[in-house]
Amino acid sequence: MPTPIDVMYERTFNGTARRIYELLTELGTSQDRIWPFASQPFIRSPGPLTPGTTEEWHGGLHAVLADVEPEKRIVWRIDTEGVDGTHGFSLDVDGRKVTVRHRLTATLDDVQGRLLWRRLEEQHERAIEGLFDKLARVLKR
Repeated sequence: MPTPIDVMYERTFNGTARRIYELLTELGTSQDRIWPFASQPFIRSPGPLTPGTTEEWHGGLHAVLADVEPEKRIVWRIDTEGVDGTHGFSLDVDGRKVTVRHRLTATLDDVQGRLLWRRLEEQHERAIEGLFDKLARVLKR
């Protein structure tokens, strides 16, 4: 029986959409300044963000870039057996404040997908909260 999930985290930062978007595009690269856990590597294929080509790996998930709109959103299509969905970041600007949202929507369509999410759910929450904490620190520099 398929299991839908829809998980969103958001935080508002002082900064510009340009700077925040730049930091998000560097996730998983050698320039990454905001991934919070070296012991849980986040890896992205090299080069510019290119839909259909750029890949990422972390926490047992593999994803391929589905959509990118500079300073607005980055959306990844999850390409992991048992999980059909997307996750990504969106930016909403209000004056000098930028609200960053991370949303994961998926259907866990078999036992393997549900077991994977059960194992990753808490780790995912810690990673996003840690990423937001680190993003706030980097933006203050």
